[in-house]
Amino acid sequence: MIRWLKGLYHPEAFHGVRSRSPYFEGWYHKIVSKDRRSIVIIPGMYRSGVVKNEFSFIMVFEGATGHVHFEKFPISEFFSEIDRYDTRIGKNHFFENGIDINIKTSNFSLKGSINFENQNPWPVTFKEPGCMGWYNYMPIMECYHGILSMHHSLSGSLSLNNQQVDFNDGIGYTEKDWGKNFPQSWIWVQANHFRKNKISLSASIARIPLLGTQFAGFIIGLLIEDRFYRFTTYRSSKINHLSLQKDKIEWVVKQKELTLKIFILLGKKTGLLFAPDSEDMIEKVEEHLDSKVRFVLEKNSKIIFEDESDFAASEVVGDIEALLKLANSN
Repeated sequence: MIRWLKGLYHPEAFHGVRSRSPYFEGWYHKIVSKDRRSIVIIPGMYRSGVVKNEFSFIMVFEGATGHVHFEKFPISEFFSEIDRYDTRIGKNHFFENGIDINIKTSNFSLKGSINFENQNPWPVTFKEPGCMGWYNYMPIMECYHGILSMHHSLSGSLSLNNQQVDFNDGIGYTEKDWGKNFPQSWIWVQANHFRKNKISLSASIARIPLLGTQFAGFIIGLLIEDRFYRFTTYRSSKINHLSLQKDKIEWVVKQKELTLKIFILLGKKTGLLFAPDSEDMIEKVEEHLDSKVRFVLEKNSKIIFEDESDFAASEVVGDIEALLKLANSN
């Protein structure tokens, strides 16, 4: 219990040392070069609760091609610290300030180092231990979420299938998930490349099971230079409107005198990411890295900031009708 409580204040660290099956944990790194070439790299581990199946993995999603490479490793090659982000999988090292990666198979290779600087994590305090707030104190949650850096600068390069990709002056984003399983359905969007400098938006809403009921829990972080706006369920933010029409999403949330309007246009190119299932990790999460997003931030009905990005990541997964019904009934 003491170790679990300490882990709350380190969402970046490994939480699965004494976890019961089923269990998964993964760190999501989105790195985008100066010329806007995007790659998602996800190291992690998985343990089934139904069959004897436990392994570590590295998943790579190439935005330019939509190709997803999923490399399994024996669980014996997985090592991760419990008080900081320091994870090793085979010859690969993932840590707070960067990535050292070396994967080579018959049809895929990725090698190189990326450094992270000037990171902007979601604040961790006693009252709000990360982006899930006081829900983090509940050991019965199906899935936990952490935002490790909304926005950071990159340096270094990767050789992807023998093609050099320069990430100097690029921009990165890092989050993670851990627990028993992913939610049944969710909507997620994230972008750093807006018209103005140092703006990052991360917004997600999901069907959350809790004590025999369900609710639509949401986490929205908006970083504008050094000002961080947070709209979340536990901060008593309210959903005024959430809708999905074909490939367009409109989402309006209100918190006291602030109103945030988010407009998403889903992308055209899809990568199918692996996610935990009962017996294995399987392909089931469609992600776009070419979506568009626009936001309008109002204070007392007056616009105080607005911007747009045509280089957003997005996911729309599961029974969205049920999610929309929950969200609009709040």
